[in-house]
Amino acid sequence: MRKIITFICFLAMIFSAQTGFSQNPPVKLGLQVSPNIGWMSPKSKDYNSNGANMGVTIGLISDFYFTDRYAFSTGVNFSFLNGKLNYPDAQDSMTGQRTRKYSFIYLEIPTQIKMQTKNFGKYSLYGQIGFSTGFRLTSSVKDEFTDEKTSAVSNSKNDAVGITSLIRESVVIGFGTEYHLDESSRIIAGLAYSNALNNILSGSNNKTGLNEKSLLNLVELKIGFIF
Repeated sequence: MRKIITFICFLAMIFSAQTGFSQNPPVKLGLQVSPNIGWMSPKSKDYNSNGANMGVTIGLISDFYFTDRYAFSTGVNFSFLNGKLNYPDAQDSMTGQRTRKYSFIYLEIPTQIKMQTKNFGKYSLYGQIGFSTGFRLTSSVKDEFTDEKTSAVSNSKNDAVGITSLIRESVVIGFGTEYHLDESSRIIAGLAYSNALNNILSGSNNKTGLNEKSLLNLVELKIGFIF
């Protein structure tokens, strides 16, 4: 995938060399508040995803245009992501089933290529592809453990920094539209899919002792304003 992104960047550089750079390439800055839906994709035996969970991304949009319609898109985002797993586990000499909700806050830095169409009246369409690196700021879990013998249920909430990975790497693909209010101001609305590339868990199962493995993927409704 990185080779594909490098190839796209290479093609964009060739195109810009043919069309010529502007003497003052425009830089567009903006803000986004984008709701997301996240879900776990477990890779451990007997682990199951337990549905999708709402979250939100807030942050800064930075588009560096090297031609009129092609840009290097980055920024700084705070992403609040959630996901659930269900799996057999042990607790206090009891065995049973655990349902665990993970809550993460990541500082994310996207590195993407943005491709934009010509204007259709006040509208234009765009597509984006690239990577995003998230640095975990905090993580916590809410557990519901059901004893398999007595069916007794216990609940707990704990810090999860010690059982989650520091970094989340992902491939991001998105598309959407921009409504041009004037020459510089725009409203952005679009969809983006973030597919995780690495395991975001670092703990082990209390029953089996095996390492836990899961990806955390999400779909985001991107809502932003470019100044």
